[in-house]
Amino acid sequence: MGAHSVRFWLILCVLSVATLRAETVDVLLVATEPELQPVLAKLSAVRTETHAAWKFWLGTLSGRKVVLTRTEGDPLNAVAATTLGIRHYSPRLVLTVGAARAHDPALRAGDVVVSEKFAAFDGLESPVVPLDGGSAPLTWSKLPHAMATVGEKETPALFFPADAAALATAGNLAAPRGRLRVGVLGSASQVNREADRIAWLHAEWGTSCEDGESAHIAGCAQLLGVSVLGIRVIDGTEGEAAGVALNFLEEWK
Repeated sequence: MGAHSVRFWLILCVLSVATLRAETVDVLLVATEPELQPVLAKLSAVRTETHAAWKFWLGTLSGRKVVLTRTEGDPLNAVAATTLGIRHYSPRLVLTVGAARAHDPALRAGDVVVSEKFAAFDGLESPVVPLDGGSAPLTWSKLPHAMATVGEKETPALFFPADAAALATAGNLAAPRGRLRVGVLGSASQVNREADRIAWLHAEWGTSCEDGESAHIAGCAQLLGVSVLGIRVIDGTEGEAAGVALNFLEEWK
């Protein structure tokens, strides 16, 4: 095969690979569907695509390409939706928004917590106790997530960092009914209402609040090499969460 033919086939291969590359967007917004609807109403040139069980809404807002998808507040759904969104649309930033329950006793309804980092506090290890020895969950120890890194090496992690530039932008947002705070967004497939357990989680992980998905979304984004930010409204409404998301999307560069 001559040099010109080799060059032709190399160019053809490059073009073929390029056509398979994911569309690039600025932000992948993951939230529950009711929280997405007010944002969706503000998008222009909207179109929808479906991957597996998830619908994705694509459009523009303030000159930025945005894609929305639902999570329904569940960590398994959230990781699947985030993975699909990253693979198909190559976002610069993954943004997770929604309501949360306070762990920090200083927080009040209407306060907004922006993620400095995330903690998936469902990793726990209990000591060996014989049958009929009872259970004491507040004595259990934290179990790190074994994050896969380059070379398929496992790196234990208790926290996932938020993007510093996005955090700086979010620091200028207004809280709908309270104050803006930077803190640790915690998540697990749990609804904790026992005061002693909430205090224990806050002491062990430093969590500001809890929801069902934010830290799992952050861990997924970290594994796939994408920046992430989380915003939670304490005891917030769907409209308040959407409003904070819209404010961030209008300000973020």
